[in-house]
Amino acid sequence: MKAIAPKPLASAFLLGLPLLVGCGSMRSVDPAQYASMNCAELNVALGELATGVTSTAISRANISNTRIPFWLPGGRKAVSVLKDRRTADIERLQAQEAAIEASRKQRCPREL
Repeated sequence: MKAIAPKPLASAFLLGLPLLVGCGSMRSVDPAQYASMNCAELNVALGELATGVTSTAISRANISNTRIPFWLPGGRKAVSVLKDRRTADIERLQAQEAAIEASRKQRCPREL
């Protein structure tokens, strides 16, 4: 007789849920921090932020596509909270990108 093993995705979700719930950070955007950067550093920072937006969007999509067992109390609410946090992270990263782009327009007109 075979033992019934839990599905790996559901198990990983249940084990990783407490870790994911506390990962949201809401730092404000400070345009002054980009004032001391040269054009190359601004370009690198912009690329890193774009990578961060992409990975956060992929994470949000993976959360959205997770099948939550009907018997799990609060499972749908947890998914909703996680999606909202990822959306807030994406918005924060996009605000940082906008601050870097504004700084680049001022200081690096030939590189655009």
